[in-house]
Amino acid sequence: MEIEIRRAKLSDVEGMPVVLDSAWCENYKEIFSSEQIAEYTGENRRKSFANLVNNGKDVFVLLRDNEIAAVCAVQACEDKLFEGYAEIMLMYVHPKFQHQGFGSKLFLHTLYEMRSKGYLYAVLDTAEKNVNARRFYEKLGFTERITGESRKFDDVTGVIYTIKL
Repeated sequence: MEIEIRRAKLSDVEGMPVVLDSAWCENYKEIFSSEQIAEYTGENRRKSFANLVNNGKDVFVLLRDNEIAAVCAVQACEDKLFEGYAEIMLMYVHPKFQHQGFGSKLFLHTLYEMRSKGYLYAVLDTAEKNVNARRFYEKLGFTERITGESRKFDDVTGVIYTIKL
């Protein structure tokens, strides 16, 4: 078994949405409606990944035997409350590769890359009901950040997590 973690290339743009779409369909079926899942998956994701890669954003992939198993994307946080933080925009592991340590490997690599760029903290948000993701983030050292404001994504309440890098 060969594992590679690297910055995403344009040639990865076709494989990255497969990871994300599969993860959304599996992991969010109890959280979002099928209509919402359909809205955030498919061709729009491919275009979104192409834009991220073309614009030099920090997008990383973990490949297992040359197949994209996980994707993570980061940018400078635009929220004034978390100015100067690296924002984890997305972190997804294909369902067939979950619970094998690939998500942790990619996530820790991404956090290391952000620290080497000078970020001292990282922030992310996830659905309040996404218990598996929340457990994963907490296992890696993230703590829930209470801000006094409720975050919503469509009709789903979100929670914010931060970590010192």
